[in-house]
Amino acid sequence: MNPWREAWNAAAEGLVLFEGGRVAYLNPAAARMLDAGIERAVGRPAALLLRHHRLLELLESGGVVRLALHGRRVEARVEGERLFLRDVTEAERERAVLEQERRMLAHEFRTPVAGLAGLVEVLAGDSGGGEERDRALMLLRSEVERLLRLVEGQGRERTPPWRPDELRSRLERLLPEAGEVLWDTRHPVTVDRDRVFQVLLNLVENALHYGRPPVRVRTRSDGGVVALEVVDGGGELGDYERLFVPGRRGLHAAGIRGSGLGLALVRRIARGWGGEAYGRRSGEGNVFGVTIPEEGEEEHA
Repeated sequence: MNPWREAWNAAAEGLVLFEGGRVAYLNPAAARMLDAGIERAVGRPAALLLRHHRLLELLESGGVVRLALHGRRVEARVEGERLFLRDVTEAERERAVLEQERRMLAHEFRTPVAGLAGLVEVLAGDSGGGEERDRALMLLRSEVERLLRLVEGQGRERTPPWRPDELRSRLERLLPEAGEVLWDTRHPVTVDRDRVFQVLLNLVENALHYGRPPVRVRTRSDGGVVALEVVDGGGELGDYERLFVPGRRGLHAAGIRGSGLGLALVRRIARGWGGEAYGRRSGEGNVFGVTIPEEGEEEHA
């Protein structure tokens, strides 16, 4: 066997050679991507092997295209009478995962950055100093520290018990309309305040923008976990589970700006401390919440 043929037969990249519009050679990788038999393909017209209009056009014009072939994503490149094929399915999947992670991180950092921007505005407009300035500086330091904790990936450790309603004033600073929200969070939790705050911010903001009043934040103790829930009086949403898929938004979100990442981020945070995020319909309206393992319950990575 010729050395070049032996090398191409073992290559991961596909190669098809044409002579006079007919197949002169294709290696096993190309045969797999084109779903063709090597012996049957050699000597036959190119159109019988390629069976895809974009590949036939590429063979005429040259260049590079990406397309779906038999359930895979393939990059095809033509140089003269040589067709090169490269399976990019995994590369595109990894790129999509990285892009989703980038967008999720941007969504997560939006809250502290917005808080910093608001506090800077307060300081910039305060020419007289005094108590208001001191409070703004204290809050600014707190938001900077929170941002550093997010950057360093902190917040997965257990904490002493505390009640979610301790976050109420902090939430209302970023969402003034949250002042109308009713709270009944008597059950203590032992997970990081920053992460619970991120969960509440997303759930309360969704309820205020897409649901109807009254909006309530509540906790329940349920078989070894504390359920932290936001309830609103809006209409039934149909498939609640699909709302947790990144980029998917409910029918009632039309015309309202948003990334469609809030609930996906809530689920990621909840699973990080060993819980789960969910949405459902009840007689009270729409319920979106997370479960938080009670102290002593095993956490999952």
